[in-house]
Amino acid sequence: HDALPISEADALYQKSFDAFKKAIELKPDDAGYYNNYALALAKDKKLEDAKQNLDKAAQLDPSGAGKYFYNMGALLVNSGQNDAAGDQFKKAITADPTYADAQYQYGVFLASKATTDASGKIIVPPGTVEALQKYLELKPDGPMAASAKDLITQLGGTVSTTFTNPSAPKKKK
Repeated sequence: HDALPISEADALYQKSFDAFKKAIELKPDDAGYYNNYALALAKDKKLEDAKQNLDKAAQLDPSGAGKYFYNMGALLVNSGQNDAAGDQFKKAITADPTYADAQYQYGVFLASKATTDASGKIIVPPGTVEALQKYLELKPDGPMAASAKDLITQLGGTVSTTFTNPSAPKKKK
């Protein structure tokens, strides 16, 4: 389909922003409204406003904070702000260490900061392989498992193979 002319798009964004503001006014303690408003703001490239709303969602719903910080990280990656995204992925795993996708994205971010020494040995930032291993521990059959294993190997680490699928049926003794 054809893209809307800028003025029509702006009008639609403004209409949706007004709706989110009204919803938040009616239910100021609903973290979901702040999250969704932030995602809409980000689509309109209002990243600072988006970040403030995701922070508010995390304050209101600490158990969902990992998801909110992860969302912000993803938005920042999509807009080419990788360092800021890395900070958000770090916040996501601090808030929820079992958030597998955040572990993976943080590991990928750290891997992007790898350097080599004079002999050509890869030097990875501390926590890189650990984040990727944690993803594999949490989601051994996850959609990013193969790339996590490949990345660990490329970085000179060894893939731990002691993981078991947490949803696999228990073996009878």
